[in-house]
Amino acid sequence: MRRLTITMALAVTPVLAGCGGGDDSAKVSAAAQSYVAAFSAHDAKATCLALTERSQEQVAEFAREHMHLRGATCAKAVALLPPAGEGAKVATVEVHGARATAAVDGFDRPLTLVREDGTWRVQSSPSGETD
Repeated sequence: MRRLTITMALAVTPVLAGCGGGDDSAKVSAAAQSYVAAFSAHDAKATCLALTERSQEQVAEFAREHMHLRGATCAKAVALLPPAGEGAKVATVEVHGARATAAVDGFDRPLTLVREDGTWRVQSSPSGETD
């Protein structure tokens, strides 16, 4: 029996030159920590709200196409994921214009965040593994 596992593989994108201000760093850190807290608490709705609109669409699309979940939404797909480890916390943040990265203790890769409609959101792409 094959089982498809969805993972939130974080899009690794080139960082644009430039530095963000301290205020943006605090906002990025807060947005990243909100995402981490929601994911750790297994709060699918809040996890999806912390994602960019495009990331939400990609998660739902992945669930419909690869997991065969009819009418799947981002929240329905994320609800099937195991929660992140307890105690995951944002360690460092780097802001470069409208893009940022946040290293998270307990996560394999840094989060990529983008400013979307004035709000910092996590940019992520789902990937699947069969086992």
